Formats: sequence, C-alpha cells, structure tokens
Amino acid sequence: MLDGKPVAGETGTNLELALSHLHGSLPTIFPSSHRYDYRITNAISTPTAIALGHHTSEAPDTEIRAPSNVRRVLRELEGCGLVVLCGNKAKVLAPALRESGKSIIEVPHVGNKALNGKFKVPDCLRLNSSRARREHRVWLWADAVVRAIAGEDAGMRA
Repeated sequence: MLDGKPVAGETGTNLELALSHLHGSLPTIFPSSHRYDYRITNAISTPTAIALGHHTSEAPDTEIRAPSNVRRVLRELEGCGLVVLCGNKAKVLAPALRESGKSIIEVPHVGNKALNGKFKVPDCLRLNSSRARREHRVWLWADAVVRAIAGEDAGMRA
C-alpha cells in the first residue's frame, strides 16, 4: 500500500494477471479482471513495512486479532459472502471471519516473495525470461484459488 492503495506495485500487477485467469475460469465469482472492482482490505488498518520506516515488515498477530481491528475488517467486508485471505497475516483473521458466517479460502500472498517460495517453475521454463516464470507462478496461484473455491463449494473449509 505504498502508493495509497492496497495491492500496489508488483503485487498489484500479479493480482491483475491472476484475475484475468480467475475471470476466465470463474466468471460468476470473478466478473472482472480489474483488481479495484473488488473489495480489498489489509489485515491491519495501518500498513507495516520496512520501506515505511518500521522495524518489521509485519504486524504482530495480537494487533491483527484485536477486537477493534476485527470489527474494522468485518465492517469493510460487509456484504461479501466469499473472502479470499492472501498470506499468513490475513489468515490470522480466519477464525473471526468464519465465526461471522463468511465463507473463506486461504491462499498464499500474491507478492513475488510468496509466489517464488510456494510455486515452483518447471524445468522447461527455467531458461525463459523472468516475466514468463513470474506469469507461470501467478497462474499457479490463481489455480490454487480456483481449487480452494471448488473445495469450499463442496462444503470443505480451507
């Protein structure tokens, strides 16, 4: 959120790429391929990042679970039936969101660091451009969202 909007920069670009796949795969759930057509919020209201001058890049779980923060997130997600939690810090909110009756799925963060750590590139792409490898990882992330939704639709919880 360094430019005043959530999922900015490369993470935003990754989400846009993923949404084009999600829109094609599940158009009733993802009717748009543009990220700002969706409700996006952060696990905490004030971003924590070393780039912003903080000593850490993540908020403590206690801050995320704080009742006032949970109420804020629930207000921001009012009217949303399905919530996609991206990353470990967002997953801290899972119990409270489930308790509120929301359907949730949990997937890795869509930033490059998480994509590189969670999604491996096949040997045939190793010599291709970094852009091709990144796009492949984003596609794998989007596919994980599709699979998680299919599991949720079958009554499973992630």
